[in-house]
Amino acid sequence: MRIVVPLFLSLVPLAAQAKIDFQKQIAPLLVARCIECHGPEEQEGDLRLDARAFAFLEEDRDLWTVIPGKPDESELIARIALPADDEDIMPAKGEPLTKDQQALFTKWIAEGADWPQAGDKWIADELAAQVLPKITFDLPDVSGDQQKAIAAAIAALREKGIVVQQVAADTNAVEVNMSLLRDKVTDNEIAMLRPLAPVLVWLNASRTAMTDAGAKHVGALTQLRRLNVANTKLGDKGYSAFVPLKQLEYLNAYGTGLSDDGLAIVASLPKLHKLYAWQTKISKAGVKAIRAHFERVEVDLGDYVEERLAAAKKEIAERAVRDKPVNDKCPVTDEAVDAAQFVDHEGRRVAFCCAKCKAKFQKDPAKFAAKLPAQKKGAKKK
Repeated sequence: MRIVVPLFLSLVPLAAQAKIDFQKQIAPLLVARCIECHGPEEQEGDLRLDARAFAFLEEDRDLWTVIPGKPDESELIARIALPADDEDIMPAKGEPLTKDQQALFTKWIAEGADWPQAGDKWIADELAAQVLPKITFDLPDVSGDQQKAIAAAIAALREKGIVVQQVAADTNAVEVNMSLLRDKVTDNEIAMLRPLAPVLVWLNASRTAMTDAGAKHVGALTQLRRLNVANTKLGDKGYSAFVPLKQLEYLNAYGTGLSDDGLAIVASLPKLHKLYAWQTKISKAGVKAIRAHFERVEVDLGDYVEERLAAAKKEIAERAVRDKPVNDKCPVTDEAVDAAQFVDHEGRRVAFCCAKCKAKFQKDPAKFAAKLPAQKKGAKKK
């Protein structure tokens, strides 16, 4: 568990406060500063502070305790008020609690140390939200020689400016991002990935100069789960080199030469479930045929993108028409109008030469309305 709750307690003078709200004022302090050492995973000094049942141990007050109504007799208050260099100070890690935070605990206990059941749930939910899911991959064992080759390859790739990093602290799996270097990454750089085959699970080679010939090097990376080759020159021949990628789950082929023939090849990969193929040569008929044989593969042709772009363009054009003023001369001064100075009057946009004219019109529209162009018959007011 990793406790990383930022705590920003804005305290007004305690004497001026209403009764302490445990869930809003005490529970966040416990989570941020106490529960890492006194929670479900660690209980230093037999102290646990993640639930009310552990905080009030009536049967054994000599260990440590919170005594409702008696802050001076509560061991918790004594510990948090110790000097910073005292080995018994709480919290043991980080800076001591501030004077305001200490006073907050003292006032809470003096008021009876109210700890409602909802407080237990709040703390449990907060702790659950902080538990990072463990990322695991079923990777093959790596020999000492392989490990040396992996380390050398990583160093060489980084020397060229290619991003190489562990996927997470709890796995040996590696991810590589080559996309930032664009066409500076050629088939030669793709070949440099081969030693990483036992541990490379995510590869972004989008926008690179990789060709069908270089795709064979990607095909050797048999532990890949995610692969992005968008906006490369890959065609069906290159995609045919991906047949060994039995672990591949996601493939981004946007803007490449992948056609229905290549689709049949990649769709046969046993674990592939998502293929992004906007602006490729794949047809809707090809997708339909694949779905009949490989229901697990979701092929996204990006049809909705074109539709949304068309709809957006249409809306922009219509808005430009709607927002165009009905007049090109100011109805107050007969000067040329500034389109930024306008009002909507009786369903039409009226523009003015300046803010002063706009204000005059708004004050008495009838005085100037006669100078506006006549509204066309049958035109609907907005």
